[in-house]
Amino acid sequence: MKKALSATVFACLAVVQMRAELLSEAVASFPIKTISLEYDALSKLRLLPNYNNLRKQYSGEGLQRAGKDLLLMGVAENQLTEVVTASGPNGFFGMLAGNFHAQTVAREALKNGIAQSAALEDGPVFCSKQGTCLLLVAKEDGRGFFGTQEQLRSISEVRQRRAPSLETNATFVDIANRLDRQSPVIGFAPGREIGEWIGSGIPPTISARLDLANLFSGIETFGYSVKLDSKAHVGLTLICTSEQAGTLLRNALTAAGGLERAAAVAAGSAAMPFDNMAVQSSGRLVAVNLDAPFQ
Repeated sequence: MKKALSATVFACLAVVQMRAELLSEAVASFPIKTISLEYDALSKLRLLPNYNNLRKQYSGEGLQRAGKDLLLMGVAENQLTEVVTASGPNGFFGMLAGNFHAQTVAREALKNGIAQSAALEDGPVFCSKQGTCLLLVAKEDGRGFFGTQEQLRSISEVRQRRAPSLETNATFVDIANRLDRQSPVIGFAPGREIGEWIGSGIPPTISARLDLANLFSGIETFGYSVKLDSKAHVGLTLICTSEQAGTLLRNALTAAGGLERAAAVAAGSAAMPFDNMAVQSSGRLVAVNLDAPFQ
């Protein structure tokens, strides 16, 4: 789930855009208390020559761990075309789309000593000894949810309209409406994760002059989308804890763009870790758009 705002990570996205149809279904299925999520068009990642180096970054360690158990159930990573990974009060879970089939899953699971553990209204559930469970969506071949059995029951309750979905989370809806839903990567997360998401994307010339810990503490929630052509075009929507925090963040980011341009000129270089940064704010909301060059 964590992304570093760097040219290397953005290079793992495809130039051809992919409509995030799975995202809508996931949002309608995930519980309202979902803390963070990210949609990734995995089939596009595999078109890149450096896929093996980047595969651990786009989906995070959580999906890599779950992937080992899913493989025992007949769902290999290279069969997945899209994924929406998420986290909530009870941990990591997600939704999968790909070229896997219910009959194959049942056969492979049985072969590896994994029996069907339950049958929810949405379909059969298989659970590994490590606790990773897979819910196959009935009548939707190649669709499934993974997580603990408790998480899958919660998802089923939402899908049966007995519990509220993430669609009813006002903060998420506000952010989602501001993001480009045509982007191949879309996500949102609590503000406390912004530092890890950005990673090393902020150059030392800027981080040395800004109190990043103080700035980041004023971010309540953020959303992001990424589109590509010759560069990575990043859109960030940041909801701050107060209007004052929003103004402070806007001013700091605007100044950061100027500082980096000045540093590039002083170094006699036209290269920058990002450019074309535009920052706008309205009340608690700060919108940032920037381009990140490839390396």
